[in-house]
Amino acid sequence: MDFVKESCEDFVTVLASKAPVPGGGGASALVGAIGAALGNMVASLTVGKKKYADVEEHMYWLKEKTDKLQEELLKLVGRDAEVFEPLSRAYGMPKDTEAEKAEKDRVMEAALRDACSVPMEIMHRCCEAIDLHKEFAEKGSALAVSDAGVGVAFCKAAL
Repeated sequence: MDFVKESCEDFVTVLASKAPVPGGGGASALVGAIGAALGNMVASLTVGKKKYADVEEHMYWLKEKTDKLQEELLKLVGRDAEVFEPLSRAYGMPKDTEAEKAEKDRVMEAALRDACSVPMEIMHRCCEAIDLHKEFAEKGSALAVSDAGVGVAFCKAAL
């Protein structure tokens, strides 16, 4: 299932179910992408306005960087599901014998390492977005400064 192609209602319904994915990582990546998009909204509301002509080029630069973050965070929604599924299967491995315990430990260690890598990447991308939001708030349209603030709140929630 490509979670970012589904409706918001479908995503939330699956998230609320007992399905192993999406989970907290996928939800965080989506919330981070929405937070980044709010920064882009500030740029979109700023460019083309005479009052902000002196920062228009910078807004385009910020928007380009934030477009990339949005795209990466949306990809991480699915990537988190991909790396979590092997961990989910590993939890169900038998551990009745010493050999089974050893094999489960080996598989769990590798699966945990992979499963942790995506949330760490989500965190890095959200921190980048927060840094960019500071500039959106300082240089962007004053009418949209609250949107930059909400974008930061979303990115912090995703963290």
